[in-house]
Amino acid sequence: MNNLFLAKTKNQETIMQHTDKLLWKYYQLRALYPNIPNLNWDLLKTACIYHDLGKMNVKFQNKIMEKLNEAGADYKLLADNNETLDEVPHGHLSAAFIDRDKLSEVYSEDEILILYQAVYFHHNRDDSSAIDRNKIIKEMEAYIDSFAYPEVNITKLTKKFASKINPRIGKINFEQDTVNQFILVKGLLNKIDYAASGDVEGEVANDYLYKKTLDFFERGGFKPNELQQYMMEHTEEHNIIIASTGIGKTEAALLWIGDNKGFFTLPLKVSINAIYDRVIEKIRHSKSKTALLHSDTRAELIKRDDDYELDLDYYNKIKQLSMPLTICTLDQLIDFVFKFEGYELKLATLAYSKLVIDEIQMYSPDMVAYLILALRDIHQIGGKFSILTATLPPIFIDFLQAQIPDYKFEPQTFLKLNSENQPILRHQVEIYQQAINIEDIVTHYGTKRILVIVNTVKKAQEIYSDLQEGGYEVNLLHSRFTKIDRGQKETVILEDGKVSSKPVIWVTTQIVEASLDIDFDVLYTELSELTGLFQRMGRVFRNRELKDDTTNVFVYVGQKNSDISGVKYVVDEDIFKLSKQQLLNIGNCKLSEADKMELVKVVYSKENMKTTKYYRKIQDTITIFKSTPEYELNKNDMKLRDIQTKTVIPNCIYEENREEIDSLINGIRFGKLKSSQKVINKETLMGYTLTIPETEFAQADKNGFIPETLQVNDYTFIPVIDYAYTIEKGLCRHNPKLDGFCEETQFC
Repeated sequence: MNNLFLAKTKNQETIMQHTDKLLWKYYQLRALYPNIPNLNWDLLKTACIYHDLGKMNVKFQNKIMEKLNEAGADYKLLADNNETLDEVPHGHLSAAFIDRDKLSEVYSEDEILILYQAVYFHHNRDDSSAIDRNKIIKEMEAYIDSFAYPEVNITKLTKKFASKINPRIGKINFEQDTVNQFILVKGLLNKIDYAASGDVEGEVANDYLYKKTLDFFERGGFKPNELQQYMMEHTEEHNIIIASTGIGKTEAALLWIGDNKGFFTLPLKVSINAIYDRVIEKIRHSKSKTALLHSDTRAELIKRDDDYELDLDYYNKIKQLSMPLTICTLDQLIDFVFKFEGYELKLATLAYSKLVIDEIQMYSPDMVAYLILALRDIHQIGGKFSILTATLPPIFIDFLQAQIPDYKFEPQTFLKLNSENQPILRHQVEIYQQAINIEDIVTHYGTKRILVIVNTVKKAQEIYSDLQEGGYEVNLLHSRFTKIDRGQKETVILEDGKVSSKPVIWVTTQIVEASLDIDFDVLYTELSELTGLFQRMGRVFRNRELKDDTTNVFVYVGQKNSDISGVKYVVDEDIFKLSKQQLLNIGNCKLSEADKMELVKVVYSKENMKTTKYYRKIQDTITIFKSTPEYELNKNDMKLRDIQTKTVIPNCIYEENREEIDSLINGIRFGKLKSSQKVINKETLMGYTLTIPETEFAQADKNGFIPETLQVNDYTFIPVIDYAYTIEKGLCRHNPKLDGFCEETQFC
């Protein structure tokens, strides 16, 4: 029987048809982004043509036909002269079709090397035996004369290409230009191939964002401010911006991205969801050109769909990074720093994209290190990035400059101005060398909207109880509420956080520092460290100017560290001490935005920080990963986020809702539900859960407080925890003195 040269079971697609689809995606990409730096377009096209030719081998063809026969076809299998051999990955065989002699007339030796390795390694497969590979290559020679494809003229196959695939580019001393070219050819080959195989657009044009953002200004009756003008004038540069809260950083970032491919990153999913909605609803950027990308993307998209369904075409374009504007978490983008197999796709995409990093100071020290290494790689390959933040520790610039010595970073500062063109003053601060107490808090009871922020859940619950016992009406918000209860509380605090609302007291933890757009009248807060303090202050007089001498921020720094909850366990003790000293130095005062920025410069200087655990963590992580050898780390073993929490269901919640919870789980495990309904079921189920530290879970388990564990699917198990839980206080421990437990770790 003749070889049908099949590539896919879907639509019985042939190698030629599949390659034509790749070339169509290639031309689309080239038309949209013709000026990708460091990319040899002809070399990428050649890789597209050769990448799947190895599929004409007998074993692959028979495998496809067997699957088609199972579906009702009646193909006669090809004679297999190597029946005892294992199948060789088709990419490894495709390299045999590359005509090195002919291509050397067009390409340099390095470019031919790039072509071989991009084709050979375009899928992540275990290496094949050269002996087996050569036998199958010999067998394929019988079919090349009947493979009539105008894009390539195959006259011979070669078995002698071992020197072209080993050593791999990047693993020894290749020139950076060669490494960059390889990353682009290999990464974009993967991107184009996945788009062709999944029948999704490889790239969607971004041709309205700039105009839509300017239209937003026009509708509001205002013009771009100084920050926004600056970003419009520096679209081809890296930018580091330190700007006041409420100055319009989001719009500035969108103008900088303009009609280019862009990624807008934020630390928190709730903030990402809010920006996504704002870009679509306020900026009026088309949903078809705007992506939402984080670990709960499917659930969030279903919530926003009128029919409560998942638009698979839209979702697949999001996953393939095809959308022109993607609003996402950093960990969805920068895991390429680990250089695992397939890392090239994301880095190649960022080569022709603009990356925005918002609120960098909120990341953990190891995430800051990964980000700095990612920005180094993006710079080397030709991409652009802008960091926009309200507070920027100068050590971040020091680390970044050390990794990118050929670019001079000069942070620009922008302050929000009042109607008289003067910087807005929002905060009058008093510092107390004592523990936070309810006697001070209730001073403004009944007359102002009071926000209390402390460092740990335990402390928040204590203050809440003390206020309640004193007869005061009070609300509590922290991370130890179920998602359902927390969502309801967030809705209420958002309403109470409006300037027009009634007097109220809310006791909270650091979860309100950046995730909620609230504007209270007065803040009572424990000190954590300066950047966190200034984030907290941003929840008071957020969009208002302080026009008198009224104190609206009360900061408790303690006489000794034990006066303040979470120091050492939740808050870095070294940075706490540095922050405390600077606050005591300035004393009670009006604190301008410029003052805050200057304090951050002092506390987070290299001189002050170099002996802290925080600084050493960044430094050590950069040292470990800055020269990560390509392809030695496993993707499944490497995580950007060091997540040390456990998802649990309080026992009383499970008992009250057992019938519904069991029904949801049965639907996920055994029901024949559509994928969108399974997502809905899981999202509903997760509403009954909350997270606790793994150390807390281990102690609960050890002391017999985990009566059962619910199996959701083969990979997901949710323990039931028998701790007290109420909608007023959240999860509470039975006995704080259980073995090995430290309540100070109950932060957020």
